[in-house]
Amino acid sequence: MATHSIVQDEDQFCVYRSVASRGTRVLWELTSACNLKCDFCLVEMKRRHLPVDAALAIADELVAARVDKVLLSGGEPLLYPGAEAIMRRLSTSDVLVKLLTNGTIEHPGVFDLIRASDSIEVSLSLPTVDPIDADQIFGQRDTLAKITATIEALPKARLNVICAVSQLNLHAVEQVVDWVAAAGVPCLSLTDIFKDPNSPARFREDCRDLRIDDDQRRSLFELVERKRSQYRGRLALRTTQFVLQPHERCMAGQTVFYIDPGGVVVPCTVTDNRPWRDAVKSMTVREAIAFYRATLSTAPRSSCSARLGAGDLAGGTAGGTALGTSQPVVWVTRSSRRDGRGPG
Repeated sequence: MATHSIVQDEDQFCVYRSVASRGTRVLWELTSACNLKCDFCLVEMKRRHLPVDAALAIADELVAARVDKVLLSGGEPLLYPGAEAIMRRLSTSDVLVKLLTNGTIEHPGVFDLIRASDSIEVSLSLPTVDPIDADQIFGQRDTLAKITATIEALPKARLNVICAVSQLNLHAVEQVVDWVAAAGVPCLSLTDIFKDPNSPARFREDCRDLRIDDDQRRSLFELVERKRSQYRGRLALRTTQFVLQPHERCMAGQTVFYIDPGGVVVPCTVTDNRPWRDAVKSMTVREAIAFYRATLSTAPRSSCSARLGAGDLAGGTAGGTALGTSQPVVWVTRSSRRDGRGPG
């Protein structure tokens, strides 16, 4: 049976799963290699990835473990030589696959698979709709034209656009929202930038100076409220890493897991994974998932830890959201085979 994410207006802190979702999802970083050079990139260079046969064995384990959703990321996942084979293995085994791509790489085999499969969704990066600004942010030429071509080549109903909001592109967010709505893409996710200073960003020691300030956040959420009203029924607007919902809690190591390019399973990308790598290095994926569920009685230490106790993170009152509601506004729900999995 086909599987789909829930498409809804929503404000939440966790970037990997919807507050309303259930089931188990895994973020799998196939490779840290990337063709772009974004100044705000938080992906550390791993300099190695698994052979394709070993990666396909992990895909089989994820299926056997009844993982509901696998997010394939990088770097740029389409640079991994086995990306198409892994997507095919998972999507034909009742697993919802979400490809997290920068949208600048044309991959005919993967694109054909996406068009043919109802169990593959795609998230693409779009920080601005100005071609000059896009090339400056991405560090490459002709990036906006390539992203636009990718969006036009794939089924719009299964696309999501991600806009990382920073000092580099805050002025362009409204134009991005309007562009995405006009393009017929059903969902846009606006995400904050933050980083644990103990884990440097890819191209600089600390990129937190690129985060927008409190007044800018308030203005951003005023814009979000206006645009939700303007495009209700046409475009779902999600925000992540800005607002903590009162009923939101970290599920790292319970229903959220991360697999690094070397095939090691840890609780999340933002958790302190130093104590866990040695503990699970000889375990299979299924054994590691069972280990974390049995071992972690509370959320593991992470770069989210201090924020998770901070109440409202967008400048409103504690316990609510910046838009005055503690519940997501759902306007379209696509059913899944056995849960209400959300995007991310």
